[in-house]
Amino acid sequence: MSATVESFLARARAGGTVYITEVRRAFEALPPDRRFRFGLGLTLPDGTQRRCVLTLPRFDGGADDPTRTFIEEYFLAELYNRLSALGPRALEFRAEPGTPEAVWLHRRFEEAFGLGQSRKDRRGYGRAVNVLERMVDSLERTTGSRMTCRFTEGRVEDAPAPARARKGAALEVARRALAGVAGRTLLGIDVGGSDIKLALSLDGRLAALKEYDWFPARFTRIASLTDPIEALVRLMTWKAVALGADGSPDPALDAALAPAFAKDADDNAVHRALDAAAPLVARRPTTFKLDGIGHSFPDVVVRDKIVGGEVYKTRGIRDNAAVDYESEFRGLTDLDERLRPYLKDGARVATVNDGPMAAFTALVEGSLADPQSVENGIFAHTLGTELGTGWVTEEGLVPDIPLEVYNFIIDLGSYPERAFACDDPRSVRNFNTDLPGTLQKYTSQSGAFRLALNSFPTERADLMREILEKRFVAAAGPSSMRIPSETKDLRKPFLEYLMGLPDRDRQPSVNRIFTEIGEFLAVATLECNQILNPAARPRILFGRMVKNHRCFELMREGARRIDPTLELVQAADDIAASKLMKELKADPHHTVAQFAQAVGAIYYAASRG
Repeated sequence: MSATVESFLARARAGGTVYITEVRRAFEALPPDRRFRFGLGLTLPDGTQRRCVLTLPRFDGGADDPTRTFIEEYFLAELYNRLSALGPRALEFRAEPGTPEAVWLHRRFEEAFGLGQSRKDRRGYGRAVNVLERMVDSLERTTGSRMTCRFTEGRVEDAPAPARARKGAALEVARRALAGVAGRTLLGIDVGGSDIKLALSLDGRLAALKEYDWFPARFTRIASLTDPIEALVRLMTWKAVALGADGSPDPALDAALAPAFAKDADDNAVHRALDAAAPLVARRPTTFKLDGIGHSFPDVVVRDKIVGGEVYKTRGIRDNAAVDYESEFRGLTDLDERLRPYLKDGARVATVNDGPMAAFTALVEGSLADPQSVENGIFAHTLGTELGTGWVTEEGLVPDIPLEVYNFIIDLGSYPERAFACDDPRSVRNFNTDLPGTLQKYTSQSGAFRLALNSFPTERADLMREILEKRFVAAAGPSSMRIPSETKDLRKPFLEYLMGLPDRDRQPSVNRIFTEIGEFLAVATLECNQILNPAARPRILFGRMVKNHRCFELMREGARRIDPTLELVQAADDIAASKLMKELKADPHHTVAQFAQAVGAIYYAASRG
């Protein structure tokens, strides 16, 4: 075993990737006398049970032995990925009697995940524990829930095969959503790390679209997140009134709101328009309210409540010593309550993570274009500021689990890139946890930045000069880089630049950015299949990073190097099958790639009440 681990270590030290999937295969292939089995039982927040078995090599050596350290890191990564996906409230470890390695690893799990620490003191792996504890608090209306863990000795049984639900239920949900837009005024909101997109439908007609740029990672109070969202809901509600949602159109009100819908209208423009419109709204005899809001938010969401609190968007608030984060975060958890005054009695703010919203969008459109293709549900990813993941099961349900796939550790190598601080765009360290090797730095825009900035200085000095001339990166110290975001956020322009390169320069050094992202997506797919085993096998890709067809084709090429059977599907204009999505496709100023999830959120609201 030492020789196998040594080969992984040599590659890692040389800067190569060491995928968790290949390490798992190597460990499982060991002869019985050189490995042991570790049973793991997970109790999910709703009380259901999941079981799995991990195969690990026998090991000795001191705590600082590199081989032992590598095995330990693999073990913790396996657990971290499962906690990030499933959010169990309790764990049970089980090993055959006389397995000292199991005792050691169990103890390391409790230490590394900070089970004895407070939430504010947990770092690294412990952030996943914080999320699952907040989930339980929200579900049970408690505070201060704690994850439990125990170790037992005994026979390790194979995990049972998962049961499958009946086919056809997902289609029923999609058809309910399609029928539910008629005769109603619905608002769809897609909140991202760089912008918020909103779509308004009146009686089954796409009536208005709005894009609002922001940078929530800079915020230090929850109100900086929630205030703009409420202001935008007010804007779109009043737009509905101006377009005649409660009677006849109001041209004066529409004219007052118009500056807020101009391209690049900032926060000040929105509030000036609202101030100008307020007297006109106040003179109306009744207060108009929406029939429903569908809301996509990039954090863990359970039963319409935002419960995660460990994402990049809230990092500035977590780091603000002037606030008690747990109390402050409740303002975001209860965003649905804050928006309820804009709704009719009995209507709801149907909130879900941005990944499941993408999956639901694909379900609705696919139910019309090819009903058979969605019988097993949908598994989707959004590729933009972060990697979002969405799963709608064959029953048409969004599971109440964290599904934080962007936090999956897929790479146990790339040691030189671990040396950079997490905010350096060349680093493989997660912004939120500082853990190396997570998908956040591999498949989202951060992955594109990292791959370019680590290869161009030696392989494409001409392109590196262009990047510096355009000031997409700047020095942040003697040996560190940053992407400027203070005066103007350059993340979007930098990503657009990189996505434009394959069309003008088809050299391997350029293509490799996107083929490697495709490899990472394939490894992510293998991990999702291993942990979640969804019935849906194709992966639908949404977001800015796939709107360029050449970039998507390169990703697909890279993915097939890892898994030749993997089917990646580009959610571009050809996804449009529903009436609202076709109207979006026909819009001369906005694209399906931009607003698909906001329109999907309208259908999600229609399906939920």
